[in-house]
Amino acid sequence: MDEASGADGAGGWGPDEVVDLRAGAPAPAPASVAAGPIGDGPPTDVESDTRARLVRAAAEVFTEKGYTGTRVVDIARRAGFTSGALYGYFDSRAALLAEAIAVESDRLLAAISDGLGEVGLPMASETAETLAQFVSFDFSATDQLLLDGLAICPREAEAQVRIGGALRRLAGQFEDRLRDSRARPGSHLESDHTSVSFLLLVFLLGSTAVRAAGLQDVVPDGLEPLLESLLGHLGVEDGADVEGLFGGPA
Repeated sequence: MDEASGADGAGGWGPDEVVDLRAGAPAPAPASVAAGPIGDGPPTDVESDTRARLVRAAAEVFTEKGYTGTRVVDIARRAGFTSGALYGYFDSRAALLAEAIAVESDRLLAAISDGLGEVGLPMASETAETLAQFVSFDFSATDQLLLDGLAICPREAEAQVRIGGALRRLAGQFEDRLRDSRARPGSHLESDHTSVSFLLLVFLLGSTAVRAAGLQDVVPDGLEPLLESLLGHLGVEDGADVEGLFGGPA
């Protein structure tokens, strides 16, 4: 196997030296971060650590060089392994990309949760303030990773399946938190977790696009009160434990 050029095409990896994430084989079910090498049983601690290091390295190198400019060996060396380790844990480029997006999304949610946690038991007004500030964040490596991934989805069926699966997982995390959060009886937040979680996903993706376009300076002053009104309509009450919406303790 040529470490710089990649595998011979088996398992979804192409033969070219440059990793082109627009290519790949039909996607199997998305793997989880905790999964071990392909075809093996439950992962050991070493296997889980190896996979996590590969995903972290992939996110860093893809962000720095772009997907079409990144070689398999670049990712492996950044993680401290040979290219063979990469082929052993991921069956295609899209699988690696989707997992990197999933991991970075988890970090993003943690950052939002930390912001809400600083205010103790946040009210709807404080949650609205946190969300409005989120729109105005600087463009980040996580934003770049997500936007580049979304850009290839219309051109590559496997990427759409893989990345779509990562975003479905994110929406599912929202929905799980919604079930554990307190809300006004009879409200959308109490009775329609699926729709509210989808709305949150749209908000996060839209915020990424706003930051990518450099529109933070035109975020209107009225966004925060509008968000507060919307949260109230959805069923968030002042003093409710809405911290749970974004991954904090419910």
